[in-house]
Amino acid sequence: MLFIAIFSFFLLTLVILFGLFKVIFRKQLAVGKRLDYIANMETPQTAEPESGFGARVVVPFFNGVGGRILKFTPENASKRRRSMLERAGYLKGSSYERWVAKKIIMTVVTILGVSLLLYLINAELNIIIFAGLSIFALIQVMYRFSIQKAISMRGVNMVRELPYALDLITVSVEAGLSLDGAIGRIVANIEGVLSDEFAKTLKEMRMGIDKKKALKNMSDRCDVKEITTLMSALIQADELGVSIGKVLRIEGAQLREKRKQAAREKAMKAPIKMLFPLVVFIFPAIFVVILGPAMIQIMTSL
Repeated sequence: MLFIAIFSFFLLTLVILFGLFKVIFRKQLAVGKRLDYIANMETPQTAEPESGFGARVVVPFFNGVGGRILKFTPENASKRRRSMLERAGYLKGSSYERWVAKKIIMTVVTILGVSLLLYLINAELNIIIFAGLSIFALIQVMYRFSIQKAISMRGVNMVRELPYALDLITVSVEAGLSLDGAIGRIVANIEGVLSDEFAKTLKEMRMGIDKKKALKNMSDRCDVKEITTLMSALIQADELGVSIGKVLRIEGAQLREKRKQAAREKAMKAPIKMLFPLVVFIFPAIFVVILGPAMIQIMTSL
C-alpha cells in the first residue's frame, strides 16, 4: 500500500511539473520546433517518418478512453463543451476525446493519491471521502477557470492581430486576388490564433462549403465582437456586390479608432488605479522618512 501511495504521488508530481514546464517554456519550444522545421525543409523525404510510441499507443489509448466516456455524456453538454474548448484553442493538434480522457485520468490519479496518503496516516473514512469530493470539485473549478481565461486571452490576441490581417487582406484584394486567395496569404505569412481561424475558414471553402457559411462559422467559433462585425460586413458586401477592398478599408479605420479609444480609456483609468498602491505603500514610507527624525527628537526631548 505504501508503494502504491508513493508511486501515485510521484506520478502526480511528474504530471504537474511537466505541465508547468510546457506552460513556462512554450514560446521556446515553439521557436525550437520552427527552427527544426526550417532546418529540415531542404532535406528530401525518402520514406514515411516512423510513428513514435505516443502516436502508436498513447494517442489511441486516450482517444478510446475519451470516446467511451463521451458515450455516457449528454449530447448538448458535449457539444457545448467542445465549442468552449475550440474557442479556447485547446483542440489545436488534439481532439475532444483526448482532452476528456486526460481530464478524467488526472482527476482520478489525484484523488487516489491523496486518498491513499490520508489512509496511510490513519485518517477517518469520512475525512477521506470529504477530501476526495473537495479535490474533485476543486479540479472542476480549476479546469473551468482555465478554459474561461484561455478564451478571454485568445479573444484579446485576435483583436490585437486583426488590424495587420485586415491590411494584408485589403492589399491582396486590391491587387486582384479573390477573398479566399487573400485569406491564403494571411495563413501563409502571419502566425497566431487569428491565422489559425482563417486557416480553418480557408479549409472549409476549399472543401466546398459556401463562402458565406464559412465566414459565419468563423464568426461563431471566435465569438469576438470585432470579428463578428467584420464577417457580417464581408457577407453583406458579397451579397450586395460592393467592393470588398473599400469595405475592408472602412473596417480597418473603424478598428484602429476603437483601439485608440480603448487606449485613451486605459490612460484615464491609470491615475485611479495608481491611487491604492500610492496610499498604501508609498505615502507611509514618505511619512517615515520625513516625520521619523522629528518624532525621534520629540521623544528624546520629553
